[in-house]
Amino acid sequence: MADEIVYDVDGYDEVTKAILALINNYPALGANERIEFATLGEKSGKAMFPISGAIVQTETEDITGHVSQDCLYPFYVIYQKQGLSQNAKINAKEWLDNLGRWLERQPVQINGQEYQLSNYPELSGQRKFEEVERQSPSYLDSVDDNKAEKWAVYISARYKNEFDKI
Repeated sequence: MADEIVYDVDGYDEVTKAILALINNYPALGANERIEFATLGEKSGKAMFPISGAIVQTETEDITGHVSQDCLYPFYVIYQKQGLSQNAKINAKEWLDNLGRWLERQPVQINGQEYQLSNYPELSGQRKFEEVERQSPSYLDSVDDNKAEKWAVYISARYKNEFDKI
């Protein structure tokens, strides 16, 4: 398995939906704001983009056929806005960094109030989120021809998958 990439194909949809629901509970989102799945407007928007699907990093099987997998689900969150001032750029970066902190279950200050994520969503079957962590600080990823800036943060969700082979 060391040279071969193995994916948790059966868990991909469920983990994607759980992560999207989780990030859409971020307290800094406005009442009518949503983080979309792999969709950005021409000039503005916020979206989550999976990178490769759910990767099985390690897998062990005992003599009874019980399989334990450590899985990684890497993704980007993109914050796109057109015509940002210097302060607005700083705010976009801070917004994404705070999202990352919040997902890591660190306390964050939003509009003078402290928020801290207490637990991750439940998954069905034997899948369970272990942790979510930033793989990068937020950064300016690109600027489109129409001057829309895409700010990004790279995040990974780690989860365990356990099942019995029949």
